[in-house]
Amino acid sequence: MRCFIGLPVPEEAGRALLRGVPEGAGRQLPLTDLHLTLAFLGERELSWTQVLCRHLESILAEVQPLSLKLAHGGPFPSSGSRLWAARALPSPALMALYERIWRPLEDLGVERDQRGFQPHVTLARGHHRLTTKRANESAESLYGDHIEFDVYEVVLYESRQGYRARWRQSLKSRL
Repeated sequence: MRCFIGLPVPEEAGRALLRGVPEGAGRQLPLTDLHLTLAFLGERELSWTQVLCRHLESILAEVQPLSLKLAHGGPFPSSGSRLWAARALPSPALMALYERIWRPLEDLGVERDQRGFQPHVTLARGHHRLTTKRANESAESLYGDHIEFDVYEVVLYESRQGYRARWRQSLKSRL
C-alpha cells in the first residue's frame, strides 16, 4: 500500500484553512484529507507497516500533544508551484516529533526527503502553476496571521483515491 505518517487537521481548523483558498488556486482537498505529513513512506507491504506501527507505539508513548500554528496559504513550495498550502511554523515540539518519528524509519531503511522537512498542509491542487500574484490574494484577512490548533494523535495513512487512516496513536497528556 502507498502510505505516509501525518498529523490530522481538526475539522474547525480545516474549515478555516479551506475558506482561505482563493478562487483559481485549484481543486480543494476534502476536509477529511487535510493533514501535515511527517514522513512519506511510498509503497509498503502490510507486514512492514505493522512492524513500523509497533515501533511507533513504543516511541510515541511519552509524547505530549502539541500545538501547531499554520501561516496563511500560498503556492507551495514557492511561486510557480501547483499546490496551495498553509505552512506550519516549525516549533520545537513539532521538530522533536519529526526527529522521533524518523529514528525507527531510518532503521527500517526509509530515506529522508533530500529537500528537507517543510511542514505544511496542502489545501488545493491546481492544474496550472500558481503565481506570486495569486499568493498575494491569499485570505490572510479571513483568519489573521495564522491558525492554531492542538494535535492529539499521529496517524499512518493509506493513500488511495483519498486518504484512509490505517493506524492511530494518541499523544498522552501528563496529569
